[in-house]
Amino acid sequence: MSDGVAIAGPSPRLLWEAAGFAAPESVVFDHERQQLYVSNMGTWGEGATPGDGFISRVSAGGRILDLRWLTGFENPKGLAFANHRLYVADDADLTEVDPATGAVTARYAPAGGPGGFNDCTADPSGNVYVFSRRLSSVFRLHAGKLERWFAVDMTKAGSPNGLLAERHRLLLGGWLMQDAGGREVRGHISVLTFADHALTRLGDRDIDHPDGIEPDGRGGYTVTDWETGDLWHIAADGRTTLLMKLPRGAADHLFVVGRHLLVVPLVLHNAVRAYRWRPGVGD
Repeated sequence: MSDGVAIAGPSPRLLWEAAGFAAPESVVFDHERQQLYVSNMGTWGEGATPGDGFISRVSAGGRILDLRWLTGFENPKGLAFANHRLYVADDADLTEVDPATGAVTARYAPAGGPGGFNDCTADPSGNVYVFSRRLSSVFRLHAGKLERWFAVDMTKAGSPNGLLAERHRLLLGGWLMQDAGGREVRGHISVLTFADHALTRLGDRDIDHPDGIEPDGRGGYTVTDWETGDLWHIAADGRTTLLMKLPRGAADHLFVVGRHLLVVPLVLHNAVRAYRWRPGVGD
């Protein structure tokens, strides 16, 4: 139960759990190499050790292939694939990596200081979007240039955390916050259309601390709530139901549609869990 909401439908079935990470925040799947990448923030918050963040390589079956595959990051969070490159959202910049060699091929930072980047995502055309909480803006990497693309009105969108780019729109998971007048803005998923930057809402329920947003392959989405550990399903018709309860700190997850593979990094448990799930079907 969560706020009186019953878990609806078949729950995801646990496949494996891998431990030994350091505050894992995001996970993506490399279809070419059939493996996962996991961002590790390392120590974070007050008193964090500088430069102890890293990226791990993990097999689709949960075996850690290289725990510290890439090192030297501050607090790497969002990960995205585009243009045969892996993109890492870090405190200072958006880092571009060649996954074939592990070499850093470029770094992109906004003018005027560090981005303080959180999540990043890529659209089908290869544009990469990353959110800067410090600058309250979504930046877009297009044709090798990073530019401020959309200034977020948090009184409408909440405090964005998770992002998901699609062909014609960008989804933003905004956290619960108070505006300048002390009024509460409930957490929810906003939809930003590329054509006119119109902002609407997705789903029929508030989700106060959305982190990961992943398409389910049927016009709907799965969404994690970092604070409660709730894993939600938003169907194509907007109906929002609770799939399962996870520990607090369930972060930027992954759903591989063709594999029915749901992978969730658990920041506060230093672990990553994988589940078998498909929308509306029990296994």
